[in-house]
Amino acid sequence: MIQTAEKPSVHDQTLVEAEIDGSVVRFRAVVVNLMPAALWLGLVKKDPQLEQLRPGDPVVLTFSRNGVGMVAESSFISHLNAAESRLFAIEFPRDYRLIQRRSYLRMDAECQVQFLVTSQSEAGGAGIEGEGVTRNIGAGGIQLLVESSLDETVRLGDSLEVRLAVGQGAILAEAQVVRVEDATDLGPDLRLLPPASKPRRPRCLVAVKFTHISEGAQDRIIRHIFALQRARRAGHKPVPSTWDGRERRRENRRAWR
Repeated sequence: MIQTAEKPSVHDQTLVEAEIDGSVVRFRAVVVNLMPAALWLGLVKKDPQLEQLRPGDPVVLTFSRNGVGMVAESSFISHLNAAESRLFAIEFPRDYRLIQRRSYLRMDAECQVQFLVTSQSEAGGAGIEGEGVTRNIGAGGIQLLVESSLDETVRLGDSLEVRLAVGQGAILAEAQVVRVEDATDLGPDLRLLPPASKPRRPRCLVAVKFTHISEGAQDRIIRHIFALQRARRAGHKPVPSTWDGRERRRENRRAWR
């Protein structure tokens, strides 16, 4: 995450997202107190679902800063007093990411991706298929690593149809390419590698934003992010999302629409 000088303040309003019984639940809350290691929040309106949150459950916070979102990860600490449906404490967020309004938190994750170019920003090329592996995912878009040179992959502004492996299944979305970068000389941590004696295989980093995706598909991505958070907090290495043989054959038999 990108560290910023921005910090929550008392009376700030925030959107709190959490997973309860396999569904993504959203609460509107207000910051009521700032503690050294905790943030106290109060719901704008009482919600019995809040009572189901337990210590350690991951949450995502979205604050508003002059039309720009400020997103942070945290975890639930406890309910406050007897008002379990309204007042609660979370870990004080330390790192934040500034995003455009209506954007979403992204998290590093490896998920297989298939894509089809449905229309290009320049003439020709529609119908080209490709695949890659994500570097990070979010409900608003993904960044993926593609084993191709800049001349052989998608271009800025291209429209895509994307199939993304999430957990044990896959989701379908329409997307637009917003950035393409040469990654041939970048390592797994995206830092520049030392010169090589032999030419490396060309690779590119492609960032796309979703232009059409169902709410259910977005919720699946958010639930997957929560699962990754829980795994990392427990010290477990997340398992990459891949196509199993049956899923891959089924996807490949479907006609691109």
